Amino acid sequence: MKLLFFDMEFADGRVPGSIYSFGYVITDEKFRILTPPTDLCINPESTWNDYVVRKILAYPKADVEAAPAFPSHYKRIKKLFAKTDLAVGFAVNNDDTALRKDCERYGLQKIPYRRMDMEQLCRMMKEYPNAHGLSGYVKAWCRETPKNQHRSDGDAYATMMLLRAICQAKHVTPEMLAEAYPECVRDANPEVKKPRKWFCFWRKK
Repeated sequence: MKLLFFDMEFADGRVPGSIYSFGYVITDEKFRILTPPTDLCINPESTWNDYVVRKILAYPKADVEAAPAFPSHYKRIKKLFAKTDLAVGFAVNNDDTALRKDCERYGLQKIPYRRMDMEQLCRMMKEYPNAHGLSGYVKAWCRETPKNQHRSDGDAYATMMLLRAICQAKHVTPEMLAEAYPECVRDANPEVKKPRKWFCFWRKK
């Protein structure tokens, strides 16, 4: 089983999509890293929210705007989702929407994937009711502060740390957690034909 931990950052919430970075880490079901943290810088071809530029943007704005636009990264991102069994993110609805909107914006086929939302999972588990946000839950479950916050590869790695800590504390696998909390898992863009053998671990025996 391969897990894709992913995160995106957006230049301006008023612009549908406007993804300027896509970060990811790939592990197996025991959280052994198969692909180390990687960040794809993307020219959002949009306006910028001033708060993002001042507080969140982890790279020089000029460097991001000099990067290739989303269509140049599309095949790579699509392949990442296709070759892994479950995508895992935090507050994933925002990422789902942005990815779908950027595909629509550039006339590209939407990308199908099955994903788990760690924010929803943490809220349902109720162990740390006072925790808030990815950093708060990582501090609660992992007893450490995540590094490279608001950089997509850093947040993707922090998401991996969070799921790993929960699985270790509960003595379960990611698959068992997904089956125990089906409300936290859903198919993105289910109308798009899925690759063959896609998420075979999910089918009931």
